[in-house]
Amino acid sequence: MQPGPDPPQRVEIVVSSRTVVRMLAVATAFLALLYVLWVVRDVLILVLISTFLAISINPLVVLVERYARLSRGPAVVLVFLSLLILLGAFLVALLTPLYSEVREFADNVPTYLEQLQESRLFRDLDREYDILDKLQAQAEDLPARLPDTAGSLLGLAGTVFNAILKFVTVLFLTVFILLELPALGRSILALLYPESAERATRIAADVNVTIARWVAGTLIVATIAGVSTYVAATIVGVPFAIVLALLVALFDLIPLVGATIGAVVVVGVAFTQGVTPGIVMLVFSLVYQQLENQIIQPIVMKRSVSVSPFIVLTSVLIGSSLLGVIGALLAIPFAGSIQIALREVVEARRNRVRGAHDALVAGADDGGGIPPPTGTA
Repeated sequence: MQPGPDPPQRVEIVVSSRTVVRMLAVATAFLALLYVLWVVRDVLILVLISTFLAISINPLVVLVERYARLSRGPAVVLVFLSLLILLGAFLVALLTPLYSEVREFADNVPTYLEQLQESRLFRDLDREYDILDKLQAQAEDLPARLPDTAGSLLGLAGTVFNAILKFVTVLFLTVFILLELPALGRSILALLYPESAERATRIAADVNVTIARWVAGTLIVATIAGVSTYVAATIVGVPFAIVLALLVALFDLIPLVGATIGAVVVVGVAFTQGVTPGIVMLVFSLVYQQLENQIIQPIVMKRSVSVSPFIVLTSVLIGSSLLGVIGALLAIPFAGSIQIALREVVEARRNRVRGAHDALVAGADDGGGIPPPTGTA
């Protein structure tokens, strides 16, 4: 009779109290970190936007440093003031015609009301629905509604003030990051080993070039869209041609849906001038969007961000769901930067595998008894 198999050995795992305390401490610290990040999420978003703007502007600062022979501080101030002047000119060109038209409309409101009251359609509607009596009743109730209206206006003013405060905060953060960018890079590289520092430097340079090229390509595409819209609107006779062109260029900066939003605005204004101008601008918008999607954007973006359309769409959807319009704007360069970092890591891994493969082959050739691998790395 043969003996049976040995019974399975009992394995006992002993966890010391110190290990349990450490695990609880690490978990508590991780949860506390997540809570702090959630509390300061608005500040982190502002820092992220400022960092992106600083990286985008940094190539211009470097050019000014190189060719104007200025130090870092004056170069940053010169570039930043120039960009602010361009932004101010853009806003003036956009808002001045709109302000003039709104003032003209407000001055002509009494005339429009008199013409409306004298029209036959208005008299028929008033006889049917007592429009004048209802308007008079609403006017009498207006004083009682003033507190709620004032509260709404104060809330709107607070929202506008917060938006202006965030804009100014982003400007100052961008300036400070631009000033500290070289020193910050040197400090990070000083903490790395030489091989890792060289790789990090290479990745940072590629990311800077990618973001700068993406910004330049996006501005070129938006400029082409604005100029094309201005020419078409001027030929057709659509009013506010320069305003519409600026709006189209501004909306065209938003990936995927920006061009469609701008086209809707232009076509809507064109239809106020008649059916023919509206149809002409509608056909122009459809044809131009196809040209931009199929020809202009691929040609301009080919040398900027080499990201597949699937990654572009996925990154824009994720970015817009996280940060709205800002996330959609940052999604494509962020995806390109991640792709650069992953490509560098994969290339380093491939080189190490190739080196190990060559070592095995060399050992087998020297008679070391190590057979070469049958597969390829």
